[in-house]
Amino acid sequence: MLHVTCFQHIDCEGPGSLLDILGSKEVRVEIVKPFQGEPVPTRLGDGLVVLGGPQGVYEEKQFPWMTKELDAIRKCLDASLPVLGVCLGSQMLAHAVGGRVYKGPAQEVGWYPITLTEEGRLDNLLLGLPHGFNAFHWHGDTFDLPPQAALLAGSALYPRQIFRVGTNAYGFQCHLEVTEEMVKSWMAEYAKDLRPQGGPIAPEPIENRLAENAQALRALAGQVFTRFAALL
Repeated sequence: MLHVTCFQHIDCEGPGSLLDILGSKEVRVEIVKPFQGEPVPTRLGDGLVVLGGPQGVYEEKQFPWMTKELDAIRKCLDASLPVLGVCLGSQMLAHAVGGRVYKGPAQEVGWYPITLTEEGRLDNLLLGLPHGFNAFHWHGDTFDLPPQAALLAGSALYPRQIFRVGTNAYGFQCHLEVTEEMVKSWMAEYAKDLRPQGGPIAPEPIENRLAENAQALRALAGQVFTRFAALL
């Protein structure tokens, strides 16, 4: 059975639909939580998934486990093992190959459209997806596209949303893996970002049509993550 290692950085940001979709393709996902002191495995299996979290790549000295994860990402790249980075994971992938990570122009939180680039429309992971579709976002950091990376999609506020390094390492600034339940838990965990708690983000656009948006996202995630499984 194929096996991937999955780095998780906060309890509420798990693999979501990615776990079920990879499982349906007979891929075992080993979730490792270095932020809780769990060691980074020496053997990462057939690929690596790096999830999101509230940390910033520029806080590496504050979170020593991040250095070990970055080493693991580079190890996979050197060995041509597939890598999937989500949100913080995408920023770590960009940083691992020389991209600068920094604060973005504003927080992008909620359901916002992203648009595929010409190269994105032809990419094996994204082929056949709508040229524009809604994805879920909860981030305030961004990154410079590394020289060797291909830009596959962007949003109006964050033009670097999806990119590829080489042929089988992908960064997704947006979240395709979230479920309806995950969105609700994030709203509770990150309530300080929302307007009722003094933050700048109105919660209504997140909650409106939540079930419908999550269902549509699950269909897209099924296509993308099934193709990632095929890379392993």
